[in-house]
Amino acid sequence: MENGLPNTNIEPGSLLDLRLNKGILPTLDIAGHTFYVDLRMNKLRPKDDFISKGIDFTEIKDYYDRDRRAFVIPYNPTKREFQQDDVSKMTELPIDIIIVQFPNQYELDIVGWNRKHGNSLTDQDVKQMHFEARTLPWVDTNVIEHIKRNVAEQLQPKEEYIVNQLKDNLYKIPTDTQRVLPTYKVFGTEFIVDVNQLELRQKANPKNVISLSDMEEKAVQGYRFWYSPNTKGLTTYAEPGAKLAEIPDFVKLDPTGMSKKHNISEDIMAGMDDFKLMVDQDAFDKIAYKGIIPTIDIAGHTFHIDLFNDKLHPKDDIWSRGIIFTELKHYYSHKDNIYTIPYNQKTHTFQEVSLNVKEIPKDLIVVQIPGKRTLDPIGQNKAGDLNSSDYLKKHGVQLKFDAKVIPWHQTRFAETVKQNNGQEVKVGQKKSTSPKPEESEFSKRKGRRM
Repeated sequence: MENGLPNTNIEPGSLLDLRLNKGILPTLDIAGHTFYVDLRMNKLRPKDDFISKGIDFTEIKDYYDRDRRAFVIPYNPTKREFQQDDVSKMTELPIDIIIVQFPNQYELDIVGWNRKHGNSLTDQDVKQMHFEARTLPWVDTNVIEHIKRNVAEQLQPKEEYIVNQLKDNLYKIPTDTQRVLPTYKVFGTEFIVDVNQLELRQKANPKNVISLSDMEEKAVQGYRFWYSPNTKGLTTYAEPGAKLAEIPDFVKLDPTGMSKKHNISEDIMAGMDDFKLMVDQDAFDKIAYKGIIPTIDIAGHTFHIDLFNDKLHPKDDIWSRGIIFTELKHYYSHKDNIYTIPYNQKTHTFQEVSLNVKEIPKDLIVVQIPGKRTLDPIGQNKAGDLNSSDYLKKHGVQLKFDAKVIPWHQTRFAETVKQNNGQEVKVGQKKSTSPKPEESEFSKRKGRRM
């Protein structure tokens, strides 16, 4: 009805007539209960329920999925309301809410939408007046992903038990002070080449160091890094004016120094590169050419590192499915290049844990396993169609690894078990886990995008 008068050009009894002239509101069924689509109140108003506050479109605006062109919201069927939980703290699938999907306001009520926004109401095509919300299975949401990530975080060692490990296993010895070290210019700035420490030091400012640890290996020989002409040091590609510096192998930069460091005559050195000096050639030959598969010991049991099948396969245990890397993605730390996982010593497998338990799980321990490129860089090269010898100098090649066992009491999981048993946590810890008033809204919003 425009200007309070009925539109006489509309076919009597049509959906448009019912909506525009008779003022009947569209309805939406959510999990068996009917809601009126009331855009004047900007909400879904539950029919025959004066206790529920309904679903306010302003409150669910962050839950609009542009790809689906629909709202995807957590909904409490008992209260018949939108219920926002903090997924960053979720450890189990909620039992009191479901996830529902329904169209946007324009599709639910084209007449009400255009009237509210002052658009023309002529020639409207109202195709339906009743809609059904779809209840989504949990696997169609990212809630399960959040739960797995939350559990994985609880397995990390507590701060007081974290040991800072070296970034690399490079062979470094004290700087050679018995001779004048050679220099190399990087975009006009002179750097001292220290092969004993595997680094470049600015001649005019020796505190300015560019280490091999921070460089990227080129595929076959040499290294590269992003260089700042302003600071004369390392930077990122994003810095305005940054330049990509490329340097040769250290055997080319200082053959005398490398000869002395590795106790090889300079004549023999002439035909060598950094790869031959810095990578264990016996281990490389066995893995690359003799088909020997590297292994890792996990709590006394040997596993074959089988990256072709993307798993760790336990030796002498044909019944175990082993440890499958695709199941560990939430347990991987990119910063440390380590998987921290719960491991079942009886079945020789990765096994998920619940954060609602009241005791430490029996048969399970927490172990740390290096990333796949560290475990088998040659296998990773082959999988990526690279040369077997590419990118091995910084991290080397090993035939055998040992997984590190993290005692349960050193993890945050142990504190969670105490809380589940009703034991008081230290006051300092209690305060740190309680959100400040000004953080509460932010904490709430972390739950969106289900």
